[in-house]
Parts: sequence; C-alpha cells; structure tokens
Amino acid sequence: MAHAAKLGALTDDLINAIAASTPRKDARQFRHSKDSALRTFKTQQHVRVNQFEIDARLEGLLEKFHVLNNEPLADALKPRLDELAAIPNKWRPETLALLLALSDRPAEKTDINKALEVIPDQPVEQLTWAEIIADDPLTEEGIWDDVDIESDYSEHCAPSLSDESVGEPTTSTHSSSLDAQDVVSFARAFVVPKDSQALNKVKDLRDRMTGMHSDSEVTELQAARQVLAMLHGTPTDLFSHGSSDRIRAKYSCRIQNVAPSTSDRVLQEFALLGSQIMIVRQFVASSQQSVVLQSFQAAVQVRLHELGKVLSKFEQGFLQPHNSAVVSLISMHAEIDRTSAPLVHLASLIPDNSLRHNVQALQLLNRLFEQACSLQLIGEDDESASVSRLLLDCLSPYLRPVKLWMIDGKLIASNELFFVRSDDQHSDRGSIWHSRYTLLENADRSIFAPSFMQSITERIFRAGKSVMFLEALGRKPDVSERSARSLTISQIMQSIDNTLLPFSEVFTIALTQWADALEGSEITTLRKVLVSQCGLQTAIEAINHLYFAANGACFQDFAYAVFQRMDRGNGWDDRFLLTELAQTAFKAIKAVDPDHITVRVKSRSDHGHGAHQRRPDVMGRIVLDYSITWALQNVLTRATLAACQEAFTILLRLYRAQYLLNQQECTLNIISDRSNERRVKELMALRQRLSWFATTFRGYVCEMLSVVMKQLNTDLEATADVDGIVAAFDTFQSNLISKLLLHENLAPIRGSLLAMFDVYEDLALEWRDAVKQVSNHTSRPTPRQLVIQQNYSARRSRPEIDDTADLSEGEEEANSGQYDQRSVLSVPSLFKEYNRQLSFLLAGLRSVSRIEGEPAWIMLSERLQWGITATERR
Repeated sequence: MAHAAKLGALTDDLINAIAASTPRKDARQFRHSKDSALRTFKTQQHVRVNQFEIDARLEGLLEKFHVLNNEPLADALKPRLDELAAIPNKWRPETLALLLALSDRPAEKTDINKALEVIPDQPVEQLTWAEIIADDPLTEEGIWDDVDIESDYSEHCAPSLSDESVGEPTTSTHSSSLDAQDVVSFARAFVVPKDSQALNKVKDLRDRMTGMHSDSEVTELQAARQVLAMLHGTPTDLFSHGSSDRIRAKYSCRIQNVAPSTSDRVLQEFALLGSQIMIVRQFVASSQQSVVLQSFQAAVQVRLHELGKVLSKFEQGFLQPHNSAVVSLISMHAEIDRTSAPLVHLASLIPDNSLRHNVQALQLLNRLFEQACSLQLIGEDDESASVSRLLLDCLSPYLRPVKLWMIDGKLIASNELFFVRSDDQHSDRGSIWHSRYTLLENADRSIFAPSFMQSITERIFRAGKSVMFLEALGRKPDVSERSARSLTISQIMQSIDNTLLPFSEVFTIALTQWADALEGSEITTLRKVLVSQCGLQTAIEAINHLYFAANGACFQDFAYAVFQRMDRGNGWDDRFLLTELAQTAFKAIKAVDPDHITVRVKSRSDHGHGAHQRRPDVMGRIVLDYSITWALQNVLTRATLAACQEAFTILLRLYRAQYLLNQQECTLNIISDRSNERRVKELMALRQRLSWFATTFRGYVCEMLSVVMKQLNTDLEATADVDGIVAAFDTFQSNLISKLLLHENLAPIRGSLLAMFDVYEDLALEWRDAVKQVSNHTSRPTPRQLVIQQNYSARRSRPEIDDTADLSEGEEEANSGQYDQRSVLSVPSLFKEYNRQLSFLLAGLRSVSRIEGEPAWIMLSERLQWGITATERR
C-alpha cells in the first residue's frame, strides 16, 4: 500500500508538471490521465530501462551507418560505446536511452569533423640539458682532454689521398686550439686530388677548338663528336647557324689523314642534314593550335627520339675504351643518312607558318597523302608505310568532328577545321535543310577539305543534315547502330587484302567504306518520313489540282466565279471572298485541304506591267497560296511554288479567254441576223481564230503540265534521300519554266502572248458594241434580246480597270476615255493585230527552238503555223 500511495503521489506531480491539469480545474480529465499513467506503470516488466533493448538499438544504429555508407561516423561511434561500457555506471542504460530519444536523424545531421575530434593527450615533457647535467654532472676526469683519432682514421682513409695529407697531425677538438691552418689541413683529408695530366689534355683540346682557323687540324674522332653534338641540336665549335637557320661549318678545318676536299664535302653534307633536322626540331618546339598539327608534332617527336637513340649508340661506341671502334665520318654519314631519311622527308612536309592554322592543317594532310603515294610509286615501300601511318595518325583527330556530325548531327563551335559551318541556328525551320548549314568553300569553289576527301564531302554533309532534320521532327538516332560505326580507316585498310593496288586506291576505298558505315539508316529513314508521314505525295497532288487544273471542272468553277465578280466592278479583289470561292470550289478534291488555301490580289506597285500591255494584267495579280508543313517546305521551295504560280496565272488567262468567248455565244442569235454585214463577218471570223488559238495553246499548256508532273513522280520514285527529292523538284521547276516559256530571255514571246490575250478583251468590247447596234436597228426586239442588250450596255459603261487602287476623277476619266476609244476600233485592226502577234510568236518560237533545241517549242510552233490566215500567208 505504501508503494501504491507513493506511486500515486508521484503520478499526480507528473501530470501537474506535464499537462498543467489539477483536480480543481478538470477533475474528470485529471482522473482519466492518472488512471492511464498508472496502468502504464503497472504493465512495465522492468522498473528501469531495458539495457538489452538499448544495446540492440545501438547495434542497429551502427548497422544503419554502414548501410548508408557513413563509415567514418560508425567508426567514431563504436570505440566510444566500448569505452563507455568499460566504465562502471548503473545509469548507463538510462543515459543512452535519453540520448537515443533526443537524437534526430544522426546519419544526416551529424558533423563528422566534430565527431572525429579527440581530446588531445597531455603534452609529454621534453628532456633538457639541465636535467641531464643534474643527473650526471660534467665533472668526470679527462672529459675535456684532446682525443688522438689519427690511428683510427688512418685505417679508413681513402687510398687516393697523398702522403702529405695522411701525415698531417690531427687537430684538437678544443675550440680554443682550432685555427685557420688546422681547418685547411682537416678538410684536405676529404678532397680527392686532381689529375693534372688529364686536366691539361682537356684544356689543350679546348684551346685548340676555340682557336680554329683555316689551317686548324683536328682528329677524325674530334670531328665526329662535333658532328654528333650538332645533330643533337646543341651548340658546337665546328658548326654555326646562318641567317636563314641553315647550319654551316665555321671553318675549313683539316682532318688528319683525310683529304681537304673529302673533309669539306663530308662536313657540308653533315651541315645540310643538320639543317633539315633543325627545321623539324624548330617545328616540334613551336606552339600549334590545330589538333592535326599537334598530332603531327607528337609523331615527329617520336621519330626524333629514335634518331637520338642512333646518335647515342655512336657516342657510346666512341666512349667505351674496351671496344675497338674505327672512327669514320663517311661510314657514320651513311648510317645516319639512312636512319634519318624518314625524318628528312618530314621536313619538306612542314606547312608554311605564315598561313592560318586550319589552312596549315589541310596543307599538311594533302602533302602527307601525296608523299605516301609518291614513295610507293618509286618503290620506297618502307618509307611509304611510315608516311601512311603518320597520315592516319594526323587524320584521326581531323575525323573526330566529322564522325560527331554524321552520327549526332552536331558541330563543335570552336572547330575551324571542319568544312561544315552553321550560318544561323535560329533560321526558319522551313529552310533548315538549305540555309542553316553550309559547306565552306575555297576561292576556286572547291570544298575546304583535304583533296582525298572531296568525293565524300557531300555525303558527309547530307548525313549530318539528315540526323539534324530527324531530331527536328522528334525522331532520335538509332543508338543500336553505333557499335558498327566504330571502325577506323586503318582497320579497314588492313582488311583490304590486295597488295597490288596503289596506296591512293586503297585509301580511297577505305575512306568510302568508313563513310558508308557512318551514314547509317538516317538518310533513307528521313525520305520515308517525308513521303509517308509528312504527306509529300498528298501535297504534290494538291499542287496538281490547284495550280495545274488537274480537275478542270473545279478549276473552272473557281475561275468563272472570280471573273463574274471581276465584271461586276468594285470589291471583286476582297481576299476573304476570293479565298472562300477557292475553298468552295476545291473542297470536293480529297487531296486538297480547303483550310490551307488563301487567295490574294497583289497591288499595282508589286506587279508592274510592260509597255507592250494595253491594259493592266489583272490575271497576273491574282495569287493562290497553299500552306504546307515546314518539313515539306525544305523540299518544296519557294522558287518551285513561284513557278507553279506562273503556271496558274497562264491557266487563268486561258480560262479568261474561254470565258469571254462563252459569253459571246449567248448573243449569236442576235448578231446572226446581220451576218451579211462586213463587220459582223469579220467579228465572226476573228472570234473563230481566237477560239482556235485558245484551244490550241490551252491544249499545249495542259499537255506540258501533265508531262512535267509525270516526270516529277518518276524522279521521286528513283530518289534515295532528301537531296534526291530536292534535285527532282529542281528538275521539275526547270522543266516547268522551260516548257511554259517562262525564261527571262523569252520575255518578248511572253509579251506577245499577253498582247494576244488583250485581243480577247478587245473582241469582247467590239462584240458588245455590235450587239448593241444590231439591237437598236431591230424594230421589234424579243424580250431576251432586250435583257441581253441592257446587261451588255451596263457592262459596256463599266470598263475593266483595276479597282484596288483609289483613282482621282481625272484618272477615271482618262481610263474611261481609253476604253471608249478602244471600243470603236475597227475589227480589221484587231484582225491585223491578231495576225501580227501570231506571226511574231511563230517566228520567235522557231528561232529559240533552233538555238535551244526544245522539242516542246517546235511542236507549239508547228501547231501555231496552222493559224496563219490565207491573207497573211500571201
């Protein structure tokens, strides 16, 4: 009971301290908290903290540190726990339990530097001389006496010491007895005496070499040493550097037992060889920016090292006295000349340092290739193989950006050696194939690339653009093919098992196979994407219907609707209404998307007319635009669509002529009553001629458009890449311009055609005037004739002029007067104008067809020959 009472009192104090609750404030809540706390206390199996549970939690914490790769923290905690366990303390479990309860993510928030800090040990006191003397005073007898070390030292004295040095008395160790003479004597015991005889020989040789003149005489061994030092690139007394970095012999020295002419010739040959090697050494020591030149420097450095080994062997033979070597400058020159031949060849390949570093790199690659081919042709297979290996070493860094471009479609901005340049990264996506990347060209229009790569530059350029184009379309390159693209040119050359082929052929084959391996499938994939997914064939069919009137009924509906609005007067050129007319007319065609069609009318300032035109060319101002995706705009260029627009304008003029002729059929019954009159006969004859010309020329145009379109489809089926598609459209554009007489040098013929189409407008005015006169002379006109007369009178009062521009009253009167004057022109004048223009067309076509040899022009001229009137022929 006492324990329960004590526990209850402690529980009351605990609740008051934690919950700030008393029986007076809330008796029910206080009683509930107390009962819950007492039940918890009574269910505890241990009065204190379970020490085994605490140890298990600490072991788990250590294991957690190891799992989280926090080894330093685990290593710092483990010894501290062991040290704490060794200290007897009954409150250790409670202390550790409290620390565990207070811990907050120790693996993340613990500062490892502070955790590893160790309390420094107490400094160890250093032993001092005072303590030593205190323990062992320096009062021993004889401690300060002199020590005779002569007997001990003489046993270990060096055998080269002179007797004088050995016999010197030993100096005293006492500081007071040490003077200057004793120091010199003591130091002399450790100095090896000089060999005066050998030193005199060296001084004599030095004096003789520095005092060389034309009568100096040296041994062949001395000259050989000077030659070897010169070839090593070190200064010598026998050779000097000239003003142009050429090495020459300083003096005409005489070599013992050698004729002067022979010695002079040998030294001059060594000087020439040293000059060539010096050029190579200077190039190796220079700083180069291009990676190709740096690779060449590294390869040349290896060959210089090999030459240095050969020179060192000669020096080693001269320095070893036990070898009986015969000193011969001639034999040494033959051996060194044979060994240094590859290095001498490299001296002639070093590019001009005054050029830009990228030009130097290309010059070096071209020279290496030409040198390898030349050496093989003259039978120097070993040297040719050495130069070819050097070419491959220098070509490897040059091909790295090429490989990156062909595989990933990316360029290194700082690389000035690659022949592909990025002109505008922010250009319109509709022209990225043509304008975003370009080929760098030389002054002679050749590609800025090594001569042996000129044949594959276009393929490299096309492969990189294909990868870039596919990425723009959202298609990533196929990574699985990259393992097959890791072959190098040297590996491919080794696989070509034909030793009879020249090096140039083997290298070209290897380079071509390397380019084939890097091209991958992106080129063909891009063509398939353009044709199948981007709708290239659908766009071609739409162009055929919209611009070439493949569906004549739809094209006629659109054209006649425009002509009717045009004849009504003002407001016909509203682009929204014209666009609606076109969309309505062509919506029945499956290949045409009506929402992509827009029609607009250019202003007079944008479309001028020549002096041969009697009235504004309204048909030439009507423009039909068809929107295509940006991917197709890269192959269907603006120039191609402009040529299609010219064909559309020609068809509009032909349909306009046919439209005017069809309108005249409605009044044939009125004018036929006066068919005996001369004017009516002439009108009927002129209308017949114009109808024949419109039918003939329209048949020619439609036939040529059909031929050109069939040729385009045939060319597209034979293409294998995007450049082939672009070339097919370029051919299509060229054929279209040629067959439809759209060349700039055919402007007079086109002017004659426009004048011929003006005759149709003049005939319509004359026809209306004739119908009006016939109707006025008819006593009892029929109701239909009255309606036709009123309609034509109203149209007659509104001449066909440009309504898009605001005209002043004076200009309107001038235009009205002009058309009124044209309306009273005689029909014979129109007939004469027709024959004149037809004759000019015929003569012009025959003339240009003889020069150009275009079969279509010959065919058209033969057809037009039928239209020459009998009167004109006579």
